[in-house]
Amino acid sequence: MNQEQLIKIQLMEQEVNQLNQQLQLIEENIREFGELISSLNEIENNKNKDILANLGKRVYLPVEIKDNNLIVDVGKGNFVKKTISETKEIANNQTEKLTEIKQEIMKRLEVLQEEINNLIVEIEKEQSKKK
Repeated sequence: MNQEQLIKIQLMEQEVNQLNQQLQLIEENIREFGELISSLNEIENNKNKDILANLGKRVYLPVEIKDNNLIVDVGKGNFVKKTISETKEIANNQTEKLTEIKQEIMKRLEVLQEEINNLIVEIEKEQSKKK
């Protein structure tokens, strides 16, 4: 068995593992944006202006909505006022970008898997010739 081929397979497997980790993070972010959009829809359609605000770790605080403008972190500690529909648009755009990246990662994973399979077949052929 060729040492170079083994190293190549190991490197590709490492890349597969890294891509799978990235994929999990992306899927988690897509899920979180979906939950955000769902929450924004609830606020938008809520007529009594009372909601439960999630403080984290399944702890909620009842609050009264006094203003439909949201304060949105747009990066690097910058906060701006946005309407609910503007915020949903931002979340939708981010979801689309993440979905595109997810598709690119999945394509790369397919290519890597095919390359690994080809190397394995090549190694098996070499081993059968030696027998």
